[in-house]
Amino acid sequence: MTSLLRRPEAVISLTEAEEKNKHLGWLMLTALGIGATIGAGIFVMPGRIALLAGPAGFLSFAITGFVFLFVGICYERFAAVVPKGVSAYSYVYFSIGEIFAWVVAFGLFLEYSFGASAVAIGWAEYLKRVVDFHLPAFWRGSTLENGSIHFGINIVALSVVAVVTVILIFGGIQKSAKLNFFLVCLKMVLLLVFMVAGVQHVNPANWQPFMPKGWDGVLQGAAVAVFPYVGFDALYTFARESKSIKDTRVSTYTCILLVAVLYVVVMAIATGMQPVYTTVNGALVPNAIFKGTESAAPLANLMVAAHENWAGNLIAAGAVIGIFNVLLVLSMGGPRIFRNMAEDGLLPAIFAKVKNGNPIFGLLVNGICVGSIAGFVPFESVTDIMVLGTLVAFMFVCIGALRMKLVHPAIALAGALGCASLACFLTGLVWKVYCISCPVGLVFYFLYGRTHSRLAKGNAASEVVSS
Repeated sequence: MTSLLRRPEAVISLTEAEEKNKHLGWLMLTALGIGATIGAGIFVMPGRIALLAGPAGFLSFAITGFVFLFVGICYERFAAVVPKGVSAYSYVYFSIGEIFAWVVAFGLFLEYSFGASAVAIGWAEYLKRVVDFHLPAFWRGSTLENGSIHFGINIVALSVVAVVTVILIFGGIQKSAKLNFFLVCLKMVLLLVFMVAGVQHVNPANWQPFMPKGWDGVLQGAAVAVFPYVGFDALYTFARESKSIKDTRVSTYTCILLVAVLYVVVMAIATGMQPVYTTVNGALVPNAIFKGTESAAPLANLMVAAHENWAGNLIAAGAVIGIFNVLLVLSMGGPRIFRNMAEDGLLPAIFAKVKNGNPIFGLLVNGICVGSIAGFVPFESVTDIMVLGTLVAFMFVCIGALRMKLVHPAIALAGALGCASLACFLTGLVWKVYCISCPVGLVFYFLYGRTHSRLAKGNAASEVVSS
């Protein structure tokens, strides 16, 4: 049992080469975090959350942002003491133990794979709005109707994942970061256009009923709102490339604060422009804009419905470029976690090989997984499934920070209990998928990771302690 909980006692410092590679300042780091967050949340998710929480969806975003503030404090403290770590996997590996780190890594795999897939589907919907092309229903992807899945292939989403994978394999990290910064600026302009044009069409009557599904709906929306905050964790996959601890700290709180404010404002305007539900014969009927695949591109559809066609077309055109940036960042995050796992011996060494700053084999595997999910899984299912893995990872980070006494116990407990509470409001399907897939991932750990682990081989025997 103690071997499953083994962990390094000493923190591994960066090599001289890695120290020279610390090229990301707070501005670029913040842009990377916002790059994955603004877009995944604002351009894709308001419709999904509005359907759960109604106009009170802005409260869902606020609740999730408040919980993640405590999680962010834990992350920031870990970055100072685990300089070679990336994201929740490394932090749990050093604080709790190997087996829990594997569980967290599997959750992060779900987070990045399903997150990038949902963004790819959203990108395909915005492209459809811009180009106005029409494909047979089968090639538009699978759909979920009344609990039944109608099979299809989203050929556009699958294609964009392939393009992003090729760009990352041949482009290198510094070029990718600069491209990301440009795209973040573009998205901020698009959001400003939406807010200025949209606020003129806000009708307070559309905010009724304010909580059509009560607080249960708001909290369900808060759980799903974890999806838009995925970029916060993506920021920490680049932590070892940060110029300083101060840069990491500033980017953390800037990202969380800016993102939370933008989510709340955009959600309030979106639900004020169109009613989320209308009452017909005493029953709540959802607005088509906030339902199904259409909900993957709500901002452009809202503008068109308000007869602001110029704004709708501009937002759709910009989102095609901007959401591409979200996919870019999410696709860079997962392979970096694979790289750290390979360095710890939990994955084959090929995952640790880097070219132009990017782990090539990890990018290839990531592209295959993301493309498969985006191509075949319905949008609603994709967004829900990735959330639980994220919450599990964040919860363990808070527990690890408590164990290492990096933060005040109240902060760690608030973050851990907040994540656990949000997880309780996810659907049964999400829990079933996670409870089936996680043990499958553990099989690989026991067949390969446990015996090939750096700690198991004694390469760091002087560092190993049992938990």
